[in-house]
Amino acid sequence: MQNKIFTFNSFINEADLRGNIGIPGEEGSGRESWLDKIARGSNQEAREFLQRNRQDIQGFMGLIQKSQSLQRGKEEELSELAIAAITELYGSLLDDVTLDLKIESQQSVKQEMEETPTEQTEVEKILDTDLINQINKRKILRTIQQGKGLSVKAILNLSIFKDGLREIMGAQASEYLETLNKISSVAQFFDWDIPEEAQKGMWQTRQGFSGSCTIEFDETSDNEEAAQQVLDDLANGDDIINSPEADDLVSGLGVSVRARGVDLSVLIHESIKGIYMLVTQASLETLYGGDAETVIQNTDTLLDELQEIKYGRQMQNAFFKIVADHPKVKQVVDSLINTDSSDMEIASFQERVNFLFFGKIAMLGQEDASEMLTLVNAILSESSEAAELCDPIINEVLDDLNQEDEYQRSIAGDTRDEEEPTNFTQKKTLSQEEVNDAIMDAYEKGDMEEVARLRREYLGESKILDYRLWVALNS
Repeated sequence: MQNKIFTFNSFINEADLRGNIGIPGEEGSGRESWLDKIARGSNQEAREFLQRNRQDIQGFMGLIQKSQSLQRGKEEELSELAIAAITELYGSLLDDVTLDLKIESQQSVKQEMEETPTEQTEVEKILDTDLINQINKRKILRTIQQGKGLSVKAILNLSIFKDGLREIMGAQASEYLETLNKISSVAQFFDWDIPEEAQKGMWQTRQGFSGSCTIEFDETSDNEEAAQQVLDDLANGDDIINSPEADDLVSGLGVSVRARGVDLSVLIHESIKGIYMLVTQASLETLYGGDAETVIQNTDTLLDELQEIKYGRQMQNAFFKIVADHPKVKQVVDSLINTDSSDMEIASFQERVNFLFFGKIAMLGQEDASEMLTLVNAILSESSEAAELCDPIINEVLDDLNQEDEYQRSIAGDTRDEEEPTNFTQKKTLSQEEVNDAIMDAYEKGDMEEVARLRREYLGESKILDYRLWVALNS
């Protein structure tokens, strides 16, 4: 049973972090809400930031004008730097993803956002518990993805950006980077400090937007006939590995992360958010069309982002802390540090582990989202139970990266001892064609275990291809 409601406040309550059972203290346990705890700490941080940085806060618009003046005429090179750095950071996890990243004017960004709904003016009140949990699940995933993008300073200050900026901007590189760091810090202060009602007014008129991101699935060929043939083959139980129609179906579909920003820091923020959006979108895979649409309607408007921005940074910190604290992850990081690995190698390992962990958590509870929400609740609570529950998941992530490392080395013709432990260093990336060829080679040799491993490894969650195929088959 569903009842109509027509007010914005009623709508916002449907997608609120308040009452979300994935949030400690919001599940009716009687303990203090995690949201209240974070709010108390953030209020204190904001007061301290105000005392230390009053001049930067008052001169915020001047900082923005300065950054745009320094980068003028170099927007294309800076955009290419962002693509190169993010490609290196995530490695082969983004092999089949096109990064469409550009620095553009604020007016262009505003136009990009015109198509995004501000709010849902009429929705149905949801009474189905399972559907409410799916909405709550997506709300948490969106908050973490938003927070991951907001952790931009950790990425912006890697050596790859510092070196790249020196090549592009010469003597002005340090000044530009310092300005971007100040802008990011003050913007973060404003995100928390400006009253929500004031932010709503700005967002409703599309004022003040500095960036945007979307993911797009692009068909490059007319594959309706191929899709129908694959559906028929699947219905008949036929093997589609050797099917030219299946090959045409996959090769004709591409996924792009489209990000726009008024400067390099905003562009990186939107790009990382877009990359995580791939997983958030893939988590809808098992929902029927009507349910998926309802979940999206209740979570995917501009005004939904206000709360996600406020709590995103702290939520992603708490969410990924359990990964950073895992003994095996710490062992790899320590090993990289002790062998004088570059900051980019260390950051790449950490980012890829986090991304795959996020993907595996997002895929939990496809039938019953309460499973995922219960685990996230435990993670945010930093309970010992959470460490036990996440241990096999993190071990699986590390195994995935080890298998990927071995496969990439085999493709590159590396003859090192297979028992040599990996350092998770950067590897030669594989195109979709190379992955398909490897699977076909194993299939033709009758090595079905290798076929299964390759399909699991390269057509699984980490490659986002399951969802792409699902989109094609159900379009």
